[in-house]
Amino acid sequence: MAVALPSCLPPLFAVLLTAIPAMEDGQVELHLEDLPVERALSADSTGWQTVHALRVAPASGPVWMRTRVRVPEREPGDPRPALTLGVLAAWEAWWDGVPLGRNGQPGATADSEVPGRVDVLLPLSPEGATPGTHILTLRLSSHHLGFQPVGILHEARVGDAAVLARARLQSLLPALCTLGALVLMGLHHLVLAASGPRRTTALLLGLACLAAAALVLLEGWRGVYAYVYPLQIVRLRLLLAAVLAVSLLLPAALASAFDTPGRRWLVSGLSGGLFAISWMPGFDARGLAALVLCLAVSLGLALGAVRQRKPGARGVLACVLFAGVLLVRDPGNFQGRGFFIAFGVLLLAVSVVHARQVRLQEERLSQALRATERLQLDLLSRSLQPHFLMNTLAALTETVETAPTRAVHFIETLGEVYRHLVGMSGARTVALSRELELCRAYLALMSFRQGARFELDVRGAPDLDATVPPALFHTLLENAFSHNRYVQPATFRIEGERTPGRRGYRLVAPRGAGEARAVMGEGTGTRYVTARLEEAFPGAWRLEAGPHEEGWTTRVEVPE
Repeated sequence: MAVALPSCLPPLFAVLLTAIPAMEDGQVELHLEDLPVERALSADSTGWQTVHALRVAPASGPVWMRTRVRVPEREPGDPRPALTLGVLAAWEAWWDGVPLGRNGQPGATADSEVPGRVDVLLPLSPEGATPGTHILTLRLSSHHLGFQPVGILHEARVGDAAVLARARLQSLLPALCTLGALVLMGLHHLVLAASGPRRTTALLLGLACLAAAALVLLEGWRGVYAYVYPLQIVRLRLLLAAVLAVSLLLPAALASAFDTPGRRWLVSGLSGGLFAISWMPGFDARGLAALVLCLAVSLGLALGAVRQRKPGARGVLACVLFAGVLLVRDPGNFQGRGFFIAFGVLLLAVSVVHARQVRLQEERLSQALRATERLQLDLLSRSLQPHFLMNTLAALTETVETAPTRAVHFIETLGEVYRHLVGMSGARTVALSRELELCRAYLALMSFRQGARFELDVRGAPDLDATVPPALFHTLLENAFSHNRYVQPATFRIEGERTPGRRGYRLVAPRGAGEARAVMGEGTGTRYVTARLEEAFPGAWRLEAGPHEEGWTTRVEVPE
């Protein structure tokens, strides 16, 4: 290939041009000794070795590097070109043997070195700006790196200073365009998560958006502000932390949004995989591996949601596939370019799915509130129904005649039951301790009525401060007495149960006389229980009932 020589090039450097590799070809010459300046700028090629430009990674230094750099042709009147250098080192530069400038101060030790900035733009002299090929020589040291990079030379180009600066900003444009949207989405989801209980999906989405926004800022940091090169290791570590955070939070948000079974185990396994990746060599390799694992897990979650016909699953699947195509097309630049578009769209799709879920949840809550308002009146009227009052008053009349003192306790117990019912009927939830007080008062009242002692046995040391819907167990006890005839003393049992993130209660009602059982039908009591559970724990409760060796068991499970 013919080499265009500038007319002002010294004869010595005209000779060197035939031997020194060109930056255009991705090649430089490296000398690992700290040569005298005169020898480093001479035609002596002893000790110089050709290496790939992106593999220049000397140990500390000072060392010397030289390469051919082309100054492009330009039209008359165009501004004089400048040289942009991106090197993780302190360096001194010569252009065709003439001092060009310095960035920091190379030194033989860390104490004697003054760190330079990662990116520098140097104006060329009129002679040095002559179109053609020139020789760039650098003396550099990098005692403050803090890690062993693949290469410290990132860029060496000549061009219009304004064009070079604009090209750098244009490379950041896709990332910067998503920054504001990611921050706003993140804050929106965090506010949503703080506004109500059980907003796990909103919390995960908010954190994922803010982690992606941090990644945008860290990617754009170098293009916006040329920091000193020792901060490169800080930036790379923060970048890796942001990538790992996004790679964990996005699949976790997907699993929560689609209510994936076993998502705790899935997130634990993903965390283990990302932890293993964090020990891989090379920051770029670790970041790419984390994003590949994130997309693979997200693809599996989206496919599972599509098979289960979850709302919005097809849109999320399309976004995951779009991100995968961008990754396959340009894996080397995906983290710095394609990631922000792909993950911005993907986070938006998951946000749409979550917004739809929130709307459906609010509709279910509204329906439950309306049903509860009706059933509160039904419950009170049921407790005041003529049959119940007639039986209670008949028993009270007989007790007044035979045992006046006991009748006073009977009346007090009846009043206590109704005080509890009236006091908690308008509440959304009450403490378990208040609910148990109502149950014991009701059983005491039924003991007076039936002439047999009924007791409540609480086992499993349940948290008495935990909340439950009002009159939950009281209604279940009423069902038991409605469907059974108790003529002998009996003990009703409530057992507390706990699993990770959940708490459960089992009410065991003993068998009564005859064939009746404490079945869960579709009457007012059952409708009241289900409506109250839906109001307090929308879509997150379970109610089961079935025969037990001692009678009938009703099991209620709610979130912690």
